[in-house]
Amino acid sequence: MARYKYLSVICISVILGISIIFSGCSKKKEGTIVEKKKKIRYANWEVYPAQLKLHQEVVDRFREKHPDIDVEFEIVQGGPNKILIEIAGGSAPDVLYWCDTILPPLVEKKSVIDLMPFIEKDKDINLGMYFPKVVEGLQYNGGLYGLPIYFGSNALVYNKDLFDKEGIKYPNENWAWDDFLQAAARLTKREENGRVIQYGALPPDYNIVIRTFGGEFFDKDGTKPLLDSPQTRDAFQFLLDLQDKHKVAPSMRELEGEDKFRSGVQMFMTNRIGMFIAPSFILATLDEIKAFKWDVAPMPVRKGYPRVSTFATGNVSISSQCKNPQAAWEFAKFMAGIEGTGVFGKGRNCIPPIKEVAYETFVVPPPDNIKVFVEAIEYALPILKVTWADEYWNTVVRPETDLLFLGKQSIDETIKKITKGANKYLEK
Repeated sequence: MARYKYLSVICISVILGISIIFSGCSKKKEGTIVEKKKKIRYANWEVYPAQLKLHQEVVDRFREKHPDIDVEFEIVQGGPNKILIEIAGGSAPDVLYWCDTILPPLVEKKSVIDLMPFIEKDKDINLGMYFPKVVEGLQYNGGLYGLPIYFGSNALVYNKDLFDKEGIKYPNENWAWDDFLQAAARLTKREENGRVIQYGALPPDYNIVIRTFGGEFFDKDGTKPLLDSPQTRDAFQFLLDLQDKHKVAPSMRELEGEDKFRSGVQMFMTNRIGMFIAPSFILATLDEIKAFKWDVAPMPVRKGYPRVSTFATGNVSISSQCKNPQAAWEFAKFMAGIEGTGVFGKGRNCIPPIKEVAYETFVVPPPDNIKVFVEAIEYALPILKVTWADEYWNTVVRPETDLLFLGKQSIDETIKKITKGANKYLEK
């Protein structure tokens, strides 16, 4: 009996030894696979869940097709500032989501690399497939510092049910800002005590209205302030009248929270706003509406002036700190390619920068006239390519216009202060 017990111990020991050996081989094998896998970090600072979900889908699709590249998707809270801090500290992500409006400072500081050398060698990508304006916004001194993954434009979104209820004809390409005001007045509903329970419109972004009224902040080279003009004064007065004189749009005080636009969108989605000027990225959120019918129309015009939309391009750039730029390029190229931009197009997260993809994936009703967002690129105005534009906007323009719309200073005071701030930046 002792003999059998001894043999049992030996057998168990042998089995355990074999297990350990195979286990060690397995771990070594796994370690070898992991070591061969290239790792890159992709950081994104967008805020809407619907947007981030689409980015995750693109990352997952890339992983399936490139098992040798492991993409770590980082969702950054609080905007791009955290990424700027990481860049300054030497721990930048390999690939970063960015925007053409805030790209110039990164280019000037050489925080992102020129992608033209990759494009010249890579036959899988052709800049000619993109809308020209979205590529132009990423070019500096002959280099290209990001690949476009989508762009955003503006259009008028309206509640068809509320228009039908009031017998108002739907907005069309002939609509002027006067038509916008008249419809807003009819759509605004008040209780007997005067309290507004339904506003006709959200206040449009002043940057868009100024430009549709014929005004501009700077000349095309960004060397001369142009805000002090009759057109700008007319635009500001129109916006003030919407909220203060006609009371057909909520004031800044009435829009809750820090994100006034987001608050206004919620009001639209709950039948408390009749229409608003919308950026295309909001369509992914508006797709959740089930309680009423809605549609879009081209931007209203000021009579005697051309139609105007603003646009911005979302892009992916590769950090100059990236240790594996080829793997980063493969990922960036996938995001900006037909499959990657197709995911964004189907999800309504802005407009694919590839014309073919835009009309195949994004221009799919509902809403019926969604194509106006794509067509807006034809009359959209380019961004101001100066390194201090974003800082100037946040430290000068926004605070002064907030005071204007809060009723704390006049139009003339606002224009004077904004122009003075512009001159200070130009002197630097």
